[in-house]
Amino acid sequence: MDRRIIVLARPAAPAGAAGADADVVQPGQLARVYPGHAIAFLTEILQQHGQAPQLSLAGSGIDPATIYMPSSRFSVAQILAVIGNVPRGWSGIAFQVGLRFHVSACGVYGYALLSSPDRDSLVGVVQRYNGLVDPLVMLHYVGTARQPMWGLTPVLACAPTDALYRFAMEMKLASMLTVMRDLYGEAFRFRRIRLRYPAPANAADYRRIFACEIEFDCAANDVSFGRLAATAKRASDPITHAMMLELCEQSFQQINSGTSVSGLVLTILMERQGAFPNIEQTARALQLSCRTLRRRLDAEGTSFSKILLRHRMQLALSYLRTSELSNEEIAGRLGYSDAHNFRRAFLSWAGTAPAHFRQLGRARRGGGRPAPVPAPVPAPLPGPAGLGAG
Repeated sequence: MDRRIIVLARPAAPAGAAGADADVVQPGQLARVYPGHAIAFLTEILQQHGQAPQLSLAGSGIDPATIYMPSSRFSVAQILAVIGNVPRGWSGIAFQVGLRFHVSACGVYGYALLSSPDRDSLVGVVQRYNGLVDPLVMLHYVGTARQPMWGLTPVLACAPTDALYRFAMEMKLASMLTVMRDLYGEAFRFRRIRLRYPAPANAADYRRIFACEIEFDCAANDVSFGRLAATAKRASDPITHAMMLELCEQSFQQINSGTSVSGLVLTILMERQGAFPNIEQTARALQLSCRTLRRRLDAEGTSFSKILLRHRMQLALSYLRTSELSNEEIAGRLGYSDAHNFRRAFLSWAGTAPAHFRQLGRARRGGGRPAPVPAPVPAPLPGPAGLGAG
């Protein structure tokens, strides 16, 4: 069973919190295996809106001169660092990045899509290889031949209410639309988009860009297509497709070759938010016995319970920072039986109670710091007629 590289946001933990080693680099984040398209697009768009590349790349360790070198590869940590440099209030940047992701920007993965001889082949390519281009959001097919539908799962240790979660989703949705138009023509439209997070301040952009039914605060993220997406494509070629699959598999193996067992466990936990598997279910998903899984995790200096606790607490930090959910609601989303058990686990891990952490966060946000200089506001996003422009 294939698993993607682990992608973790690193939410700020309380200072001095016992066990809250949020600054420790997570498995897979430092591997420089991804082409520079997302970083290049994001840097270019921010520059168009007045932010110098040096500011966009600050803290990423990226030399601007290397972004366009064909041999350059970048890590998830670097992608997240650049995303973190988008000024607050600049809504729509993620959409603009995603709209630039034409098939030609997706490398061998894009040409594997373009040459797919039928719908089933295309679905197989997306399910196995979409992480070659976007390591932040995984796609899984949940539709039928008559009703194409894709589920979207951000592989991020943050709550749906977190700005990073929404940024990753906006970029993915826009890139999906651009690629589907490359495959099926400019007439392509999504039929419906359902999203886990509440309607954001830029909800009107969603409706203007995608021109379809949009639902927020849903149980899952998914996108449904019309019948057009079940028809044959114009550029299918079985020989080219076989060649592209071979190259995709080589890239896939290269990306995943360094992933640790603890990283694979984390990926499974992030794929199943709200219904975390136990160690037996996780071992089955990895095609290992429980004894073997425990032994391998022990060799890496960790255990299943430690990984699960850390992931739950990272999500808890994110919910406490970005939402007004009660302890009871957060406990339910993290799989605790009640708010008391959640509070006890959080206090033991972070060294402070959830309510105190939330109060500290509010105090920092309104703690009398001088107001920042207003940043220039990006131009309005294009409507449906302007989509697909590179």
